[in-house]
Amino acid sequence: MPSKNITTKTTIQNLAAQLKLTFAKKTELPTKVSDLQNDSNFQTGAQVEASINAALVGALKPAGSVTFANLPALSASVLNNIYNVEDDFTTTADFKEGAGKEYPAGTNVAVINVGTDETPVYKYDAYTGTFDFSGFAEKVAGATAGNFAGLDANGNLTDSGSKASDFAAAGHVHNDKADKVTGATTGDLAGLDASGNLTDSGVAAADVQQKLAANSFTAGNIRTTDANGFAQDGGIPATSLLVESDISDYTAEEIAALLADDVAQGGE
Repeated sequence: MPSKNITTKTTIQNLAAQLKLTFAKKTELPTKVSDLQNDSNFQTGAQVEASINAALVGALKPAGSVTFANLPALSASVLNNIYNVEDDFTTTADFKEGAGKEYPAGTNVAVINVGTDETPVYKYDAYTGTFDFSGFAEKVAGATAGNFAGLDANGNLTDSGSKASDFAAAGHVHNDKADKVTGATTGDLAGLDASGNLTDSGVAAADVQQKLAANSFTAGNIRTTDANGFAQDGGIPATSLLVESDISDYTAEEIAALLADDVAQGGE
């Protein structure tokens, strides 16, 4: 006889219990992602969008080219816009860098908030690939090596045209200069020695002035010198040395005749 499977109530109950342990009911199966455990931290669409928006906050947005005069007014509506300025410009107090900075054409200028979200303070901010050298002195083109540097009226460097060797060293001796007198007497007249250096003559200028002032001269008198070599009136008229009777007036012809007679007499 063929064998038969005999199922008892107990056997069916045991089988059902095993199935419950191994398999879940259809109603117990998850039907949406949120029912599953997010053990890999996958982001939801809302979370991704929030991350993108957060990343974009503060990012600069190209806004085209404008002249400096046409930069937009500072406001929240242009926050994070960046503009290419087409001309050279000098910053104002509206710039983060402060007023007075010079920038070339092609500089990018952004609108930023230097305050807080609650109390915003909008400023321009210059972004450029060049540096602002307005505070630096310009170097000299074609300078001569070894020359001293000078400054022009704007504070830029210039070539002075002079070098160290153009100036005398501290110990340089000038042989063409006279040595001054050591221990000279104040008021004395200066003299010279054989080398051309100064000496004290030993004669006071005041004494000379006094001597000259004390001497009076009579017109026609012979002048003599005193022991110090100063001129003085000799007190003797020049005319007293000649006897008027000894003076004879001769004409040129008479002198010639006298000389001729002397020659003739000498010939005899």
